[in-house]
Amino acid sequence: MKTDRVHYIDNLRWITISLLILYHACMAYNTWGEKNYIFFDDIKPLAFVVVLISPWFMPLMFLLAGISASYSLSKRSFGQFIGERFKRLGIPLVTGLIINTPILSYIADITHNHYEGNFIQHYVIFYSRFTDLSGYDGGFALGHLWFLLVLLVISLLSCLVIRMLPRKKTVLMWAGIILAVVSVAAFDVKSLGKPLITYLCCYLLGFYVFSKQDFVKKLTGFKWELTAVFVITSIANAALFIFNIGPAILQNICNYSSFVSGIPALICIGHDHLNKTNALFSKYAKASFDFYIIHFPVVVLSQYFLSRSGMNIILNFFLTLVIAYPVTYLICVLVSKVKKYVTG
Repeated sequence: MKTDRVHYIDNLRWITISLLILYHACMAYNTWGEKNYIFFDDIKPLAFVVVLISPWFMPLMFLLAGISASYSLSKRSFGQFIGERFKRLGIPLVTGLIINTPILSYIADITHNHYEGNFIQHYVIFYSRFTDLSGYDGGFALGHLWFLLVLLVISLLSCLVIRMLPRKKTVLMWAGIILAVVSVAAFDVKSLGKPLITYLCCYLLGFYVFSKQDFVKKLTGFKWELTAVFVITSIANAALFIFNIGPAILQNICNYSSFVSGIPALICIGHDHLNKTNALFSKYAKASFDFYIIHFPVVVLSQYFLSRSGMNIILNFFLTLVIAYPVTYLICVLVSKVKKYVTG
């Protein structure tokens, strides 16, 4: 039974999630015409950051979730695991759809459609206007909480796969190869705007392959080669896309390569350099899930109120980062104290 906590999984998770404030702040300056919940102007260097992160960010999140599921199921029954998933994902999802995403939708309606009602009045619109679920038009939005819903569904589906698939070494080896191939093949196959098949494969790869520390240790022998490919292709992908240079197929190859090399490279870096903890790392790790849920409304509200002061949009960007990081963390601390009080 696995009992020792693998700290680099926690550290990779909170470090990755911390990038979201930067990522979502930059989305207000994208160059591909996405409305976002608030939009200022298309600024290529800031849009570059979004494209730089996009190929590998969410696949890594699902892979880390699969690794965590492997450790969780070594200590829990399937029934206990499913109950824990509903508690950890289902309750925050419902709560977020009542508190978090209505804020995003409300700001979007003000900035894009010149809505003049108040936030409470906008609830009627939020729960009656169902379009693409983005909320960019002021309607019902999953926002960033789509991750909770998809992760919940994938967690439940994976339990069926895990129960049916024999844990023989040869079977798991072929399963890993098939999952890796399918994850790449389906990388650009999207449902509801997301590569859901790739996310499912990444989760199962995390569960079956990357949770095995002997495999990860062998993989670290290629750490610097993987990291070099990851860095070069990620930068090339963002540059080719943002500045519209070179043939489209080259950008597509770099996009895929960033995903394929980025996941193992980051796991190797985590294994070799982040497998430790201290009081600060422990606090960030414990707050990471709440940080994910809370950060986006804080970013958008910061951008909105700063814009109303009439300040320069570049200054708005930097001040948003300065404000959003500590405010999000402080709200996480408050939420943690409320949870402890409620649960006794």
